Amino acid sequence: GQGWPTVGLPQVAFVGRSNVGKSSLLNSLAGRSRPARTGKTPGRTRGIAFFGFENRFAFVDLPGYGYARVSRREREAWKDLVESYLSSCPRLRKVYLLVDLRRGPAEEEKMLAEFLFAHEVPYRIVATKADKAKPGEAARMASRFAGEEWLARGGPPLIVSAKTRAGVDRLWSDIRAAFSP
Repeated sequence: GQGWPTVGLPQVAFVGRSNVGKSSLLNSLAGRSRPARTGKTPGRTRGIAFFGFENRFAFVDLPGYGYARVSRREREAWKDLVESYLSSCPRLRKVYLLVDLRRGPAEEEKMLAEFLFAHEVPYRIVATKADKAKPGEAARMASRFAGEEWLARGGPPLIVSAKTRAGVDRLWSDIRAAFSP
């Protein structure tokens, strides 16, 4: 099989480096309704996890990439698993590419964005950990997310903080729009 459970719900996926705050953001989005975990792919500790909401749609938590500490073989396995899901899941509506606001996007994010564009998968960049930016710094940091076509394709980046919930409602609106026909 293709290596992930068949989840018959429309999906949006979240992907980012291992320390980008993805779990915190997913928890913040879920709020009080703890989503039901509807399946996980096989494969060591880092598989693809699916969380169903009210049997209407699913969030897909893609395993982190950009690990310095994993072997090249594991990185290749990650690429195969994630790219096969991203390029061939018929129910995938949109991918949210998470990037630490303070770090800015790098070559790996660009490669992933270009891959998504080539496969006609809509995506949007989400800048996380906005609460960690000092006042006045955020605007300068946000400028790193502008100026290249791949950064602008899905609209301006959504700047969020899982901790303060800043921007989380705007992200929810974007997710809902992805699910509307």
